[in-house]
Amino acid sequence: MLPVRITVAVGARSVPVDDVKDARVASAFRAAGQDVGRKLATITCPVHAKTAGNVRIHFDARGNANLQYDSCCAELGVAVGRALG
Repeated sequence: MLPVRITVAVGARSVPVDDVKDARVASAFRAAGQDVGRKLATITCPVHAKTAGNVRIHFDARGNANLQYDSCCAELGVAVGRALG
């Protein structure tokens, strides 16, 4: 599983998931991050055989997720899009 940095919108601020006071809510965000980390770990670039790096997910106030990651090239982005789309 790839490590995933998770942030959450709390009011007008963006805070790390560890700062979310409601344990049930924080647990749900962590579970979503772990699921994405597991999926991304299995996707490799067909050109460079690398996985995504510096994976981060931000959940906005409505619970919508914004996934960002570093990739070696556009081909990895296409592979990730196919797998998660």
